[in-house]
Amino acid sequence: MKACLYSENAQPVEPIDEHKLAVADKKPEKVEAPRQGYYIVNYKVLKGATLIAFVIMLVWLAALWAF
Repeated sequence: MKACLYSENAQPVEPIDEHKLAVADKKPEKVEAPRQGYYIVNYKVLKGATLIAFVIMLVWLAALWAF
């Protein structure tokens, strides 16, 4: 039994016009920076977690060096 999941159809391909791709006829629009509301994580919370991890790492290094 032969299974055919899809069929390929030939489509015409236009040649690439490099000059048209390289030259812009108008200025690009300004990009808006993403607002803080778009982010899932509040970055202020990460400061505390980073400081706690840094203190734990310092304690671990001190214990490693002491023993």
